Amino acid sequence: VTPIGDLDPEKIPVSSIMNGWAKTKSSEGARMVEIWLRRVEAEQNAGNSSVSLSNKLFTMTVDAWAKSGEKGAAKRAEDLLQELHELYCRSRNGNLKPTTEIFNAVINAWARSGEEIAPVRAEQILDWMRKLQQSGHIDVGPDKYSYNTVIHAWAKLGGKKSAERAQDLLRSMEKLFQECKANTKPDTITYNIVINSYSKSGGGDSAIEAEKLLNKMHEMHEEGNTDVKPNFVTYGAVIDSWAKSGQEGAAERADGILANMIKIHQSDPVTHADLRPNTYVFNTVINTWAKSEQQDAAKKAEEMLVAMGRLHACGIPGLKPDAFTYTAVIDAWARRKIRGSANRALQLLEKMELEYEAGDMDLKPHIFAYNAVISALAKDEEPGSASRAESILLKMLDKYRQGYDDLKPTTINFNTVLNAWAKYGDIGTSDPEHAEEILQWMEQLYIEEGIEVRPDTITFNAVIDAWARSGDKRATARAEQILEHMENLNRAGNKLVKPDAYTYNTVINAWAKSGERGSASRAQHLLSIMEQRYNMGDHKIKPNTRSYTSVIDAWAKSGERGSALRAENLLNKMRMSFDAGNTDVQPNAHTYNAVINACAFSKYDDDYPEAIRIAFGVFEQFSGLPAMKPDAYTYASLLSVCANLLPRHDQQRRFACAKLLFERCRDGGHVNEYVLRKLRQTVTEREYIYFVGNPNASLSQLPKSWTKNSTNVRRHQNKRQQIK
Repeated sequence: VTPIGDLDPEKIPVSSIMNGWAKTKSSEGARMVEIWLRRVEAEQNAGNSSVSLSNKLFTMTVDAWAKSGEKGAAKRAEDLLQELHELYCRSRNGNLKPTTEIFNAVINAWARSGEEIAPVRAEQILDWMRKLQQSGHIDVGPDKYSYNTVIHAWAKLGGKKSAERAQDLLRSMEKLFQECKANTKPDTITYNIVINSYSKSGGGDSAIEAEKLLNKMHEMHEEGNTDVKPNFVTYGAVIDSWAKSGQEGAAERADGILANMIKIHQSDPVTHADLRPNTYVFNTVINTWAKSEQQDAAKKAEEMLVAMGRLHACGIPGLKPDAFTYTAVIDAWARRKIRGSANRALQLLEKMELEYEAGDMDLKPHIFAYNAVISALAKDEEPGSASRAESILLKMLDKYRQGYDDLKPTTINFNTVLNAWAKYGDIGTSDPEHAEEILQWMEQLYIEEGIEVRPDTITFNAVIDAWARSGDKRATARAEQILEHMENLNRAGNKLVKPDAYTYNTVINAWAKSGERGSASRAQHLLSIMEQRYNMGDHKIKPNTRSYTSVIDAWAKSGERGSALRAENLLNKMRMSFDAGNTDVQPNAHTYNAVINACAFSKYDDDYPEAIRIAFGVFEQFSGLPAMKPDAYTYASLLSVCANLLPRHDQQRRFACAKLLFERCRDGGHVNEYVLRKLRQTVTEREYIYFVGNPNASLSQLPKSWTKNSTNVRRHQNKRQQIK
């Protein structure tokens, strides 16, 4: 080891050693560069005149820290700049005079740091440079690189305010250039960074600003400014800004900008070689179409995929559909809720697989493509869709077993397929037994193969939902058994499985639908458990509007003695809780209608007077609400109350009630065929003619004002049996 004071730069080239370490762009490299800087300082202090500190060595050290990726590197770089500045101020040694280069290195360190304060600190360094220049230090004037780097720091931060600050700095550069400061002239990179900052900020206003800058660049170039010319990066950023804007018509706007880019390029492919479209730009537009709500968005996205293939076949390099292209188009079809869209997504996935197997390595299907197809098929109500979704899942599993680690199925994939079987099955009705088989399959894969697809709460909820929807006589018993199994698993330490409000609501709903003897009491008991556990601090199981309304439904269908009063008590409980600030239990139209329906289902004579009171009391409450009003179902249920509970011989009262209800229903535009059927059951034939006119008139022959707000007939078909 050479003693301090004896270092010979001829034998130990310090500058070269420091440069070598700096090029490693690592934390260790930055530390080694600074160690050598301190060795030079020690040599100088020891009187070794053959080596000395210089701005070059400091700049090298600052640059090493800037590129190290070390946390706190920017602060260390700034401290070194401050140290150099103080050394110069004390010594006035020209070799220690800071230059634009070291200031730029510190600005770059902050821009690279990723710290939230980075753009502010970078701009403060820029201001320091300006002040030094104004005080006569001509060697530290900010240049184009200084400004571009600060603008880049703001762009990386993201957000609209950052984009606006980046544009303010661009305007400062333009002003300085107009004042004959040639080294601050903005160029294509400057504009691209600002446009990119708007792209990252999102929103329609940002997309508009980005496009304005693009147009300005074209104008400047046409006026002779050769330093500013839009290129494919510019267009890509503007298109991306529209893609992220979330604005209606964004896809069409992005598509139009790409079309203009292609048009300019084709007008002179040599002069505008930098506007040659590439896969990235096309993919961005396709992805914008994929996210669009337009009905023909998927078709547009696929048309662009086809266009890419044709342009590539014509010999345009750098423009070839890749896995992202196909995945975006698949996603576009998967998002559509139109007949055949799920099948088209599947066909595109199969095409990707064939092309990849034929040797096109760019079309290796990604897990996102499989996920999108599974999701699309799971939501498709076409016969056989659940089986096809499961076949895709099986394909993923087989490929994973063959070594395709990136196609490892997840619990979400299994839950999606399971949900398809729970809701639609293969013939339009739920298949709870197959849903249970999938759950057992998941457990088997986890235990026997170690594949991380353990069933979770969502898995079990889907199986319970399958039973609740099935109409099977075993539904309630099986739903309760699964609920109890979930409780046992959680008590045994399985944190992935814990019954929540959805679990209990689904089991309650199964009881409500069952019509079994004692079903309402069982639903009420489960609601009581939810209330008790929530009060003990389990917020995942908090009862909500659906919880209470399902229990009310259960009482409505039970026909038990006192069911109308029980339904009213639950409604009153909901209203009191909501008035006290619990917004999760706000009664909705279904709630009010269910209580009225409970009255209409009353079977015991001694319950009739109370049921009538409750029905019309709830009706008045419902009618007085500002946010919702009685509908056709409400009036049909109330007419059912009149038809079923008022004595047949008390025709005067039956007529008075029918008149009140029908006229309000008619004036509200809620008359439909069920209302008419209930009206006919309540009054005499002569009275019916009094209300309607022609006793044989169809709904379409009635005045349109009577039916303008009536619910679509098909939506009431599933409720027909609920109204006596």
